Amino acid sequence: MKMKRLSVFFGLLALAGTVPARADNIAYTDPASQGAQGYGDNLALNFNVLSPTTVTELGVFNASGSGTITGTIQVVIYNTATNTAVTPVVAFSGNYTPAGLGYDVFQAITPVVLGVGSYEVDAVGFSASDPNGNMSIGSSGPKLNDFAGSVAFTGASYDGSPTLDDPLSCPGCALFPAQNAQFDAGTFGNTTVATSVPEPSSLLLFGTGVLGLGMMAFRRTSALARPI
Repeated sequence: MKMKRLSVFFGLLALAGTVPARADNIAYTDPASQGAQGYGDNLALNFNVLSPTTVTELGVFNASGSGTITGTIQVVIYNTATNTAVTPVVAFSGNYTPAGLGYDVFQAITPVVLGVGSYEVDAVGFSASDPNGNMSIGSSGPKLNDFAGSVAFTGASYDGSPTLDDPLSCPGCALFPAQNAQFDAGTFGNTTVATSVPEPSSLLLFGTGVLGLGMMAFRRTSALARPI
């Protein structure tokens, strides 16, 4: 009886390893303690798309980690070769559920496929009450996710306009490759549902479960074969 219970237990654990899991893929994920500047003008992070990438959400840095944006911060992705917006402009104001490491908030958009080319995610509207991060004055910058090699990060840019306008340069910014994470400001993500790939430990667990189920079947067959 004990062996049967253990076999069923390991079998269920092994099956649990194959259940689909929701994965939030965020390009620039902002950690805690980054709010160092209240800059209200354009702050952009630049990247190249190496293979078509789908964007399903736009986000902004939330320094407090509370999910609340007290003012209004606008975010958009520009194609920097054509100087055109390729996503809707999303305005953040009010309360949201923190995501990533707990210091970004997001809004879903109609999925947009970014073709191969050069882009930037641009944000406007940070302030003393909604501070941004800036590597040049104390922040360490966001964590970068290249979507399995689909994206290459190419620095940052900013300007002195309070209107979204595709800034082109980054005077005084950190040297490369640090500049790739210059600002904690706008971000974007691709929210997908994926089947998790078993890790070696999961494969071992699966094997243990199968072995246990096999032993249980063998014991049952042996018991039936015994003379009464």
